[in-house]
Amino acid sequence: MSSVGPVPMPVVLILVCAALAMAVARLWPRGNAPEPLPSAASMVLDMLLIGLLCGRISFVALNFALYRGAPWSILQITDGGYHLVVVVLAGLAWGLWRLRRWPVLRAPVLTAALVGVLLWFGGSQVLSLWQERQMPLPTLQVTDLQGGQVDLQQFRGSPLVLNLWATWCGPCRREMPVLAAAQQAHADVQFVFLNQGETLDEVQGFLADERLVLGNVLLDDDAAASTVLGVQAYPSTLFFDADGRLRELHLGELTAAGLEHKLRRLR
Repeated sequence: MSSVGPVPMPVVLILVCAALAMAVARLWPRGNAPEPLPSAASMVLDMLLIGLLCGRISFVALNFALYRGAPWSILQITDGGYHLVVVVLAGLAWGLWRLRRWPVLRAPVLTAALVGVLLWFGGSQVLSLWQERQMPLPTLQVTDLQGGQVDLQQFRGSPLVLNLWATWCGPCRREMPVLAAAQQAHADVQFVFLNQGETLDEVQGFLADERLVLGNVLLDDDAAASTVLGVQAYPSTLFFDADGRLRELHLGELTAAGLEHKLRRLR
């Protein structure tokens, strides 16, 4: 499973952990307070949002050269560009600053935040292991642009980026130049562009119209890869290690910085 409907599983995991953490804060027993208190659950949510904002700003600042060519992509917060350490530290710092006025809320808020972080960390490990075992590089016969048969297993042996896409998909079209540039820049990583369910003429027409020079453009006439891998939306980009084990799955459009970040982790 790669998503719940159009929502990627990592996002679902964050939402579930946030909801559980807020529930812990809300259900925490309160004593008699001398003054009205703010909502502990709201403080937990604010810690998450402040942390994510700071983590995003940190990531963008350190990778600004990759965003300079397309500044609008800074707002594409689904590209996975966050520094997790900054997210945790910034959220904690903000929470401690807010709690200085209400010591009685420190236990429920900080405990709930800790529960959320631990659940997210554990859930991420379980999700990663599950996807690694259930979504290996498939044994699948597809076709190249010359009509020859290609087995995806032949790409074992070095890191692989497998992009599932279609010409009618707007985000697929927008991210293609980013992937094309990465393919040229990273000779040690294999990039495969596996079109889902379209004809040779449609794919060649798209490549010619967009003036794209791509290696390893393949055709999956029946979209069998989407079925085998459980992919429900395009573009979907899967990152496999040299042994064909799935290391990361990204649903949606990739930015140059987001892709570079994932490639660093793949090596």
